[in-house]
Amino acid sequence: MNEHEPLLKIRFDGVSIRPGKIPVAHLINFLSNMSKALQRTGRVLLGDAESVHRGRQPRNVSEEVALELVLLTHGSPATILGFERPQGQMALPGMELGPEIIEKALSGLGQIQEPGEVMPEGFDAGVLLAWRDVGVLFRKGVSSIQFTLNHRKTPIVTSFAPKGFERIQERIKGPLTNIRTIEGRLLMADFKEHGTRCRVHPSVGEPVLCLFDEEQKDEVLENMLQYVRIVGEAKEDPATSKITSIKIHDIDRLENRENEAADLLPKGTPILRNFWESPTLDELVNSQNVQPIVDVQALFGTWPGEENDGFEVAVDELRHQNIAVGV
Repeated sequence: MNEHEPLLKIRFDGVSIRPGKIPVAHLINFLSNMSKALQRTGRVLLGDAESVHRGRQPRNVSEEVALELVLLTHGSPATILGFERPQGQMALPGMELGPEIIEKALSGLGQIQEPGEVMPEGFDAGVLLAWRDVGVLFRKGVSSIQFTLNHRKTPIVTSFAPKGFERIQERIKGPLTNIRTIEGRLLMADFKEHGTRCRVHPSVGEPVLCLFDEEQKDEVLENMLQYVRIVGEAKEDPATSKITSIKIHDIDRLENRENEAADLLPKGTPILRNFWESPTLDELVNSQNVQPIVDVQALFGTWPGEENDGFEVAVDELRHQNIAVGV
């Protein structure tokens, strides 16, 4: 290991990057998704069948891959970040798991950008999704991301590029069997254990039911209420050829279309008070976006209905039927 270099160096190049400067939104996006990729890789290496589970990550995995930002410098004209493990960080008994997880994550990242279908060691669908989310930066003015891991005498260098990002997306989508793409506002989701599904409302047309797996739950939650593009395997009604459902392969937020179908978003103002307190009538009206009635005639012909609508006769006949059968 080179003691004069941080454990992990990451270099960013691109038109949105200036020497020693990177947009805060880029940095937050990157750090969040890289952490997700490392933690999910750790779970797979520890023997979990799936890297994405409900609840918190296991404490030993999250602590092993925890990193601290210790360097922010520039290349020409890149931005370079340096990371070290926190002081006093303890390894699991008998192994130095943190650097091993990072090594497997980065070497696997290099492999999945190449042709082939075999999943690298420590990878599953959840890990692929995390690296895909890291690669979204390639749509925001970043042209390359280079990782250098200095835990050995010879550093491990892995590059992440737009073509590799496209390859990861292809692997997520899988074989092209009746693949369809829909775009719309993601408004409803159900996270029941055996019924994970959501609904996407296009700007024009009927909403589409979309089915997703447990490892895609985070992506669905993160894009709730957003305008998205869904790519997946569609099932159609044979009689009408309409899409009845789509099994999601990939979900992508369309930030440049966030104003479309905005009228579908929930309206009203949340009530800011304790759950056990009773809101006032005015607060309820405001939270539900209830407007005063303009035309009283709109209430006519509703309840109780027409004077001779046959309701009483129907009830009387039902009662006599019950008497006849001895009920």
